[in-house]
Amino acid sequence: MLLNNMVRATGSPPGKPIMPAFDVNKEEINAFDFGETYLFTAYFDENQLFNQLEKYYNGDNYRFEVPEENLKQVQQVLDDFFYELVVQESPEEYCIVLDKDSTPASILKSSVVRKQRRSREMFVMKDKTSLRQAVEQGATPLKNRESARGC
Repeated sequence: MLLNNMVRATGSPPGKPIMPAFDVNKEEINAFDFGETYLFTAYFDENQLFNQLEKYYNGDNYRFEVPEENLKQVQQVLDDFFYELVVQESPEEYCIVLDKDSTPASILKSSVVRKQRRSREMFVMKDKTSLRQAVEQGATPLKNRESARGC
């Protein structure tokens, strides 16, 4: 009984070292719901991680495209490497618009989706930091436009 109480109180039997608990801050990666596919962009230093996700990588668009039925599996793989995949239900909150002839490379690099309409380009940026940086470079947030359609 005493042994059981000690195990419950400390998490370890007597004489066994208590393992310290620590919180690991996971890096968040935004994924955007586009119908039955979730899109995200990220660069991974760990070859083992990229190899597990490679089948979802679209090299032409520099992004990962995950079918809805595989989302939980991808979230688990990322979790194992201390990343958290956060599904954003409103991609329009991450949308910017630029004149077609004035797209800086940093915006291209930080976008998940790019669409062209007439003389403008619309982008879904990968996170709020990239969105702020794009606005600082002259982009207009789509929420400041009359219509958020198209992003």
